Amino acid sequence: MSDVNPYKMAYERERFARQKAEQLLDEKTRRLYASVVNLQATVDQLKDTQEQLGQAEKIASIGQLSAGVAHEINNPLGFCLSNMIMLQEYLHSIVKLDAVMINNLPEITDSALAKKYQQVRVEEDIDFVINDLKSLLTDTVNGLRRIGNIVDDLKKVTHVGEFKQELCDINQIIIDSLNVVWAELKYTMTIEKIFADLPRVHCHGAEIHQVLSNLFLNAFHACGEQGTLKLKTYPKTILNKNWVVIEVKDNGHGMSLEVKKKIFDPFFTTKPVGKGKGLGLSVSFGIIEKHRGLIEVTSQEGEGTLFTISLPQKCEDNSLQ
Repeated sequence: MSDVNPYKMAYERERFARQKAEQLLDEKTRRLYASVVNLQATVDQLKDTQEQLGQAEKIASIGQLSAGVAHEINNPLGFCLSNMIMLQEYLHSIVKLDAVMINNLPEITDSALAKKYQQVRVEEDIDFVINDLKSLLTDTVNGLRRIGNIVDDLKKVTHVGEFKQELCDINQIIIDSLNVVWAELKYTMTIEKIFADLPRVHCHGAEIHQVLSNLFLNAFHACGEQGTLKLKTYPKTILNKNWVVIEVKDNGHGMSLEVKKKIFDPFFTTKPVGKGKGLGLSVSFGIIEKHRGLIEVTSQEGEGTLFTISLPQKCEDNSLQ
């Protein structure tokens, strides 16, 4: 008779089978959980992409609208400026006529017309009127020309034709972007520029304008009443690939580590409700990524923030064509 207990053998087989089943169930559960995590990450990424695409479409629509508005402003601006310049010429003719009368008054001092002319000149304070008119017309012409420059800068940023890859002067794009936001910065920000001689870069000029303008305004909001904005450009070569680097540094309140981790997340903002939608840096990140470039941030609370944008001199992404 065998010493092997059949009940024990059955128990061992049942225990072994249960362990294998539990092991298999555990493996399946782990795989299922990993799949769920990956699926959730994919869904989140798709949501972010969808939001960025939606924002990009809105920005493109706003760009087209702004370009149209800029074009419409140019029409009345053109004839207003032309009329003011013509008015300056007319004033010059009137002043010339007045000078002839003044120079010849001594010869006709006894004339009633001469006395009346001198009386009206004194009553109307014509000397003051002429000098003030010259000043008013000069200021108005300068103001209209300034509006024209603003419209030109706006067209550079929003013009539909610029949304195609072209050779761009990065230093000039920085200057144009500064001009667009200068009305916000001029009273509180000191600008320091250190520009190197750069090769031209294949990029979407209008989109780089958008990124830079957003960074400049963020620096303005971070600095308060007295701020410094340091802008620096230089070329760089890494692994036989040529890059152009833009540094945007402010002396504002800086960011905590937690904030720095989230600044490129869609809809994340530290501004009060109604002051910002949290899309600027998210869209900027997408633009630089589309250009096969890099945007990095270095910041500490109380010590300001440095954004470093690296753009390849030649982007080989066909989506930019």
